[in-house]
Amino acid sequence: MPELLHSSNDNKKNITQDQQNLTFDCQKLPQEMQQISPQRTTFALEQINKYLGMCLPDMTLAQKKDIMVKSDQMYAQFLTINRTPDQQKAFETYVVDKAQIPNIQQTFFEKLNQRDQYLLRHQGQGYLEIVEANDGHLVYRRSPQYLANIFAPFFPEAEKVFMQELAQQNKEPLLSNNKFKISAQEITRRALFWENYLKHYPNTSYQKDASYLLKFYSTLLFIGTEIQPVSTRYEDNLDIQISNLMEIEALAKHKNSRLADQARKFLTFIAMNEEQREKDIPLSAKVMDTASQSEHDLAVAQLAQFLGLTLFPLSEIEKRNCFNDAICHD
Repeated sequence: MPELLHSSNDNKKNITQDQQNLTFDCQKLPQEMQQISPQRTTFALEQINKYLGMCLPDMTLAQKKDIMVKSDQMYAQFLTINRTPDQQKAFETYVVDKAQIPNIQQTFFEKLNQRDQYLLRHQGQGYLEIVEANDGHLVYRRSPQYLANIFAPFFPEAEKVFMQELAQQNKEPLLSNNKFKISAQEITRRALFWENYLKHYPNTSYQKDASYLLKFYSTLLFIGTEIQPVSTRYEDNLDIQISNLMEIEALAKHKNSRLADQARKFLTFIAMNEEQREKDIPLSAKVMDTASQSEHDLAVAQLAQFLGLTLFPLSEIEKRNCFNDAICHD
């Protein structure tokens, strides 16, 4: 019996020591994250991510959001690469050719910046991946699943759901050469998701961003963009992109949904003639000055006012970027 008691005391002592070590490591974590540079390895990233999994449960929500910002800075530092123009060209050529011809020669690889050589060998580790940016260039990024997997499980339900859904939506880049790469069906699904999210979690700390995403995808569904308009003059069914029209007609049958209300008003709008629109949707003088330059602009201005939509010029989208990660960034 004395031996068992002694063993129990030793175990308690070891547990206390482990708890003290963990507390000490968690206190050091922000400093360790700041020290991640372009010279560090993916193993160093993975070690920090391992510590995050142990430290996050005991942090306050404010501390979790602060350390999440530090994780953004950590990856930005890690992925900083100063290439020459020739190295940039070699990098993009190599990645494209590698995708098409897996057994591409080693001689091409040796032309790359040494940091690129390292990151390409370790692609997929530490949540690192290569994607095509809107301007067509290939870039490294931290996978949106990073926040969804590392941080979201330790956040309140509303924030957890937000990050996990947005990470899934942003698994693939949304834009390529200013053109959207998703279907009208997916646009509708996303708009409905954010509408329902706001109903279920009205007090979420991501309320503003969820509202932005709802407005954005609603406008994308009913109006489109300058490069990909849903219609030219919104005059009748034949003037509407068929995939968008099918989604809008299906949406109009829903109940207890503002999106459904907008869909029904959209169908009412395209049945109006010019005189009805001018009478029922009077525009301010300021809007008329900018919208009257073309029939399309005038119809868009009237439709936006009639449905209560916010117009999103493509140039404005990246100012509040909600399309590359599991949260939105300025």
